[in-house]
Amino acid sequence: GTVYDILRKADFFKEKERTLN
Repeated sequence: GTVYDILRKADFFKEKERTLN
């Protein structure tokens, strides 16, 4: 539950969106 984990999740979703688009 660290801020770094949250940032990592955000990056993961960003890349997922990139792949979908």
